[in-house]
Amino acid sequence: MELANYGKRLDDHWRGICSASQISAPGHSDVGLSVARITGGPNFGFVDPVPAQDGYALSLELIDYQRGDLWLDGRNTPQIDLKRNNSVLFDLRHKVEARLEDPFDTIHFHIPHRYFDALCVASGRPAISDLNFVSGHGFFDQTLMHLGMAMIPALERPAESSHLFLDQMMVALCTYLANTYGVALETRPGPQGLVPWRLKRAKDLIASRLSGNLTIAEIAADCGLTPSYFTRQFAASTGMTPHRWLLKMRVEAAKQLISEGRLSLVEVALSCGFADQSHLTRIFSREVGTPPRTWARNMLPRHLATPAGVRSGEGNF
Repeated sequence: MELANYGKRLDDHWRGICSASQISAPGHSDVGLSVARITGGPNFGFVDPVPAQDGYALSLELIDYQRGDLWLDGRNTPQIDLKRNNSVLFDLRHKVEARLEDPFDTIHFHIPHRYFDALCVASGRPAISDLNFVSGHGFFDQTLMHLGMAMIPALERPAESSHLFLDQMMVALCTYLANTYGVALETRPGPQGLVPWRLKRAKDLIASRLSGNLTIAEIAADCGLTPSYFTRQFAASTGMTPHRWLLKMRVEAAKQLISEGRLSLVEVALSCGFADQSHLTRIFSREVGTPPRTWARNMLPRHLATPAGVRSGEGNF
């Protein structure tokens, strides 16, 4: 596989007798910033070699793994503590070859070094020269575990994953890696929370793009801030991340359309940026505490909750 294609096509690289599902980070597909869930059975054998490149691979182990071999630049390298919930980093500046014997199940991130460079430039800090780790040695990091686990629903239902969520998760992951295992990206003192005009601008931009097809970088740039600083200050102002705010706005828009009683739930879902009716029902139930149909029956006049002339089979409430 060509060097430039590994991060862009993790699914192709690993597909065969294993299963791989991949999502590329919006706005960074050209550099191969991506995440995949990769699973395989026993005696997988040799993996296609990964040519040397300027970047890192991070894997979160979802099951214990013990038997197999790893070579870096042709030298056999021990793999240690690849236990469930442990993380393992690989320096892709070395040619990586592996032979897998045990079943495996991992959340696998491909992170080009220039993505770290972009984060550092945006925050006005010197670029990190490296991350401090030993390739192939597993370690437990609670934050990395939670960030990796948070990607599982997105990989299972990629159609429901907004650009905002994926971008937010990648910024959080890479900022944490740089701050914890490299040179700190950003420490900016000052009051917590966005000033009112920036908060309003951010909320208005999110509300105008309920599809979620915008990135943290876009919102931050509109507010004149760096992505990582904006994300922290937005959370300090609202008590939630930009992606959670997006979901809240989608639900509020759905309530308005449901109260008007003209559209089916399928149409409401698509109008408000949800992938489908089941996606709407799941998020609506979590945010409101009751499914859309129940909310309509309890909150609206009967003639609106059950609009005349509509067949229930068409997805109306």
